[in-house]
Amino acid sequence: MAVMSGKHALMRMLQAEGVRYIFGNPGTSEAAIMDALESYPDLEYLLVVQEAVAVGMADTYARATGEVGFINLHIDNGLANAFALLIDSKNAGTPLVITAGNKDVRKLAEGRSDLARMAEPFTKWSAEITHPEQYPAVIRRAFNEARTPPTGPVFISFSANSLDDEADIEIVPSTRSRKRPGADPDDIRDAVQLLARAENPLMVVGDRVGEYGATAAAVRVAEMTGATVYGHVSSEVNFPTGHPQYAGSLSLRQAAARDALQSADVVLCVGTAAFSDFFHQPGTVLRPETKLIHVDINPGEIGKSEPTDLGILASPAAALDQIADGLQSAMTGYETEAARGRAGAAAERSEAAAAAFRKTVASQQGAPVMGVAAMMAALADAMPENAAVFDDAISSKGVLHQAMKFNEPGSMYGQRGGSIGWGIGAGMGLKLARPDRPVITIVGDGTAMMTVQGLWTAVNAKIPVVYIVCNNASYRVLKLNMGVYLNDVIHEPDRKSKYLGMDFPVPFDFASIAKAFGVHGARVEKAEDVGPALQAALDSGGPAVIDMIVDGSV
Repeated sequence: MAVMSGKHALMRMLQAEGVRYIFGNPGTSEAAIMDALESYPDLEYLLVVQEAVAVGMADTYARATGEVGFINLHIDNGLANAFALLIDSKNAGTPLVITAGNKDVRKLAEGRSDLARMAEPFTKWSAEITHPEQYPAVIRRAFNEARTPPTGPVFISFSANSLDDEADIEIVPSTRSRKRPGADPDDIRDAVQLLARAENPLMVVGDRVGEYGATAAAVRVAEMTGATVYGHVSSEVNFPTGHPQYAGSLSLRQAAARDALQSADVVLCVGTAAFSDFFHQPGTVLRPETKLIHVDINPGEIGKSEPTDLGILASPAAALDQIADGLQSAMTGYETEAARGRAGAAAERSEAAAAAFRKTVASQQGAPVMGVAAMMAALADAMPENAAVFDDAISSKGVLHQAMKFNEPGSMYGQRGGSIGWGIGAGMGLKLARPDRPVITIVGDGTAMMTVQGLWTAVNAKIPVVYIVCNNASYRVLKLNMGVYLNDVIHEPDRKSKYLGMDFPVPFDFASIAKAFGVHGARVEKAEDVGPALQAALDSGGPAVIDMIVDGSV
């Protein structure tokens, strides 16, 4: 043990926990922290000028590295600015430790914010350190809480007196558990029997498949059963999107997806919600006779909203490997042959979808305003083979995934939840996690403007991310959702919306905005110019923005 101030105990605990980057925006309440950082050059402070940028950076860095992302913000006003994205991090389970300085505890009579209570709705655990002796234990618990399933953000505030006061302190980091719990053998036996006998199985995968290294196991189970596979609430490579059995993202707003669920006799849902959508769907999603098997390491998801026949609380990787091993010995020759037939039918549907997309691209050639399909196809053709992509394309997301296939885990991440503003910060977080790969971030114009200040951080910290802005001069996703509201919620399909508050009559000029920040900026209006513009952006060696002017019609 050694006598030290709380601020130095904090720095040394961060070192012990393996923290490399602090994503933050400081204020006077963080003066002690910034002072101490001068003595710890191995802790790199990445300055943002808007707090949501810090959340986007830390969230994606944590997801791509498997480490806990560390954020430091300024008292109550800075912390509040982070909540818009932090709610998505909580719902998705990103392991983060968010911190902020607070006034001295002796300032109670004058008025002192309860930061820990303020952060409670957005975190797994929230607390305040008020004495220097508390730093090792509280920081250890914070990192343990963040990375322990169900994973998620944790908040810690530091009173000013705790940072400057001294105490006898021992620095000991948290202990990491490598164990990934398997499933009960009886549950695995029951799951194997249901899947082996299924005539039309369907598989739904979410982000905890990728997070727990279960992508290969998911492929193994899908191929053995011949199941059609969908991603749901899926923002990374949980299943190779170029696999012939992959049918894309499952959205309850699409009739084809609802029909697929209704026609299945067994649904295997792994590492995701079953099933999630903003709009209320009356009744149950599945037929009463359909069997639902739900595998998740998050106990709060199993049986949360959909009646579940078999809930399996386990690591997705361990459970899927156990199921695959069981299927290998349990399936008869007839069942194996039937599975091959289902897999072949799924492959035919995938090829038909690909052919339809190629037809759409061809139909957009020479259009007065560049079509999104034509733009995405040209971008896919020009993309470096080893590129890592962050998807914040919002209403263009579906087209992006028709044009590009992501088969390698870690090659694609996407925004989480319903908040917009992810892409600018997230692209930088992904680049910090994948410094040896070109990072391409595809963003909508509305989401880009939420955190466009992040371009300053990209220049200041020399983070070379290429941002592709799908500039359709509107909140197009709101227009699409208005259609869902009119058709499916209030059942007035003949009504025509005026789309109030959903258009940008004065379009954003992202190329000029980029140049104002010292970023390489280009404007593209034709599909044939996409490839050269991307190459020029990559050759610039720094952050770059390509303003793609695309058709926003609905």
